Amino acid sequence: MIKQYNHLALVRREEIFELFKNGIIYPASSIPFSDSIDTLSTKTDVVIKLFDKTPKIEYSINYFILYARTEKKPELSKQGLNIRDLISIIPLDKESAQMGLTMSPSVVISEPIFENVFSEYQRRCEIENARQGIKSIEIIFGLTDLHKSIKKFNEKKDLPKIVSLIIDKSNSSQPNTIWEYLTSYTRQHTYPSDTRGAFLDTMSVVCIFANGYSKDQKLTSTGKKILENPNPTYNELVECLRSSAKFVKEANNAYKDFWKIAPLYFILLNFLSTVSEDGETLNGRPLSEFVQKVVANYDNSLLKPALLMVGITLGYSGTYKMLYAMLKNELHFLA
Repeated sequence: MIKQYNHLALVRREEIFELFKNGIIYPASSIPFSDSIDTLSTKTDVVIKLFDKTPKIEYSINYFILYARTEKKPELSKQGLNIRDLISIIPLDKESAQMGLTMSPSVVISEPIFENVFSEYQRRCEIENARQGIKSIEIIFGLTDLHKSIKKFNEKKDLPKIVSLIIDKSNSSQPNTIWEYLTSYTRQHTYPSDTRGAFLDTMSVVCIFANGYSKDQKLTSTGKKILENPNPTYNELVECLRSSAKFVKEANNAYKDFWKIAPLYFILLNFLSTVSEDGETLNGRPLSEFVQKVVANYDNSLLKPALLMVGITLGYSGTYKMLYAMLKNELHFLA
């Protein structure tokens, strides 16, 4: 009896069409495995290795896992995946299974038996995206060691928790630290979409952290003072917050000077989220001018913690165009 070897390959939707059209493909991400496909779902380390060979998957409907059995041991990336060796087509999750594959001849789609592994893979990708986002912000603003700007911030421990809260759509996890409250915060009241709103959002974050509930900060005496000036500066609103001893104490109990850092985070996040499509301009002005102005006008003790949280929130996917714009002279392939 001829010995056969089991293989898994993670491929793009288009590659399946190519496989049916040409009879063979050479998938970039593939691994051989022993035992049966039925027991593989409980041995997640094998499937994790398969995902680890793959760049970030943004949409599950664009990828499938192919299960094949061949007479050769080398990975499918070397020997190729022949259409005659294909056993089953496995979607990554329920959404991918529902989308299916519209092909002629029609094909049978298996159950998504690796959905939990894919979910964990996505979480790890988002953590790495946030880590690279921090590095991007460091380069864009010409700063270093952002992760050291917050006392007791442990990148290995704290970053995964923050990212998990940001991507948690079910709200099943609860924030603990003030930074987790900040980055997972969602505005529940109608605040101005300007600097004043950033300070009102800061008051809301501290209120939720200290008291466990959200309160419309526009109705507080400090909130009313914030709204008095239609076009205040950051420093003017800092002084406005300083007048509320109770608020400052609650904020400082969470983290010293948090009440100065958080508004800066909201302001910078808002600006950097509205960068031009090519990443080169903000409100019609060069990104480099904005960066220089920010670095020149804010103390690093406040700016660096704010930018650390901005880097985590935006991630590499939200900063790479700005990064390329700032490195344009070094990236010779850019026009």
